[in-house]
Amino acid sequence: MNLTRRWLIGYIVLYGISLFVFPMTSRILTLAVILAMLIEVPTRLFKKKEARSAAALASGIGLLVLSIYLISSAIPMVISNVRALGNEIDSILESERFLRILDRLPPAAAESIHDFLLNLNDIVTSIVVRGAQEILSNIAGWLTGAILLIIGSVFVLRKKRLIAAKLVSVLFPRCDHERLCGFISRLNRDLQGYIFQRTLIAAVVGVTIGIGSWIMSIDYALFFAILGAITNFIPYVGVVITGIPFILVGNASLGLWGVFGVIVILVISGVLDGWVMTPLVMSNRLKMNWFLILVAVIAFGEFLGVFGMIVAIPVLLFVRRFWADFVINGSN
Repeated sequence: MNLTRRWLIGYIVLYGISLFVFPMTSRILTLAVILAMLIEVPTRLFKKKEARSAAALASGIGLLVLSIYLISSAIPMVISNVRALGNEIDSILESERFLRILDRLPPAAAESIHDFLLNLNDIVTSIVVRGAQEILSNIAGWLTGAILLIIGSVFVLRKKRLIAAKLVSVLFPRCDHERLCGFISRLNRDLQGYIFQRTLIAAVVGVTIGIGSWIMSIDYALFFAILGAITNFIPYVGVVITGIPFILVGNASLGLWGVFGVIVILVISGVLDGWVMTPLVMSNRLKMNWFLILVAVIAFGEFLGVFGMIVAIPVLLFVRRFWADFVINGSN
């Protein structure tokens, strides 16, 4: 038991080092394992092997189609709504009502508000331009990473049992292989349960955003429903990623009422996520305190960025399972 525990700790240290020595490769392979588990979520509904394989294939194709749809829709949507924002700002600056309001304000405040609105369009445009330049400068690396992610997730799905059996015998010599395989099986069950519950929460958030957008007649309702569901896998930050373009489109569709409606929709989905679904599903089912989850997400995000936020809870599950199997039970 002590030898197995030492081997595991050694490999954990090596993995931590690889995150900084080979940052893209190690992160992509980690995300490939998570993606493979995500693709497997629908298979939990079936018992026959053929049905489970078909469900996994359909899930993988569906995720690919959704990703292509999001990417192909995002660029023209952002460009058109930045233009709409600029036109609306110009109309506000030229309106007599706005000029009368400025006349009632102190000169310094009126000048500040006028200059802010005058420069807002340039600020938003410069942000979009910088974002486009960042995408173009990193497109080769991102495409390589995406290809590696797809290949890695498919490989994990097809060969996971063989990989586990081979690696245990090769990487853990003179260890208790039966106990180690039991640990891997229980950890896999914990992670699959987390991915399933996270998917359930993401679906609720996506449906809430989609229905809210449809009721308010905000453009791109389906786009934001899918974007909200996918970015929900990044705890506490996904809503910001969805919210920025959502507010732009809400403003272009309905003006200030659209912005207000988008904020209400995001607040409702955030309450459902953070105060209803996450405590009910994540905390109770995973038997983990919500405050511990929040601290872990923030700490890993500070340490490893968005990638750290995605893997924070899986890391917590690993630590809990390792402690239970190799520290508490090991000492007994």
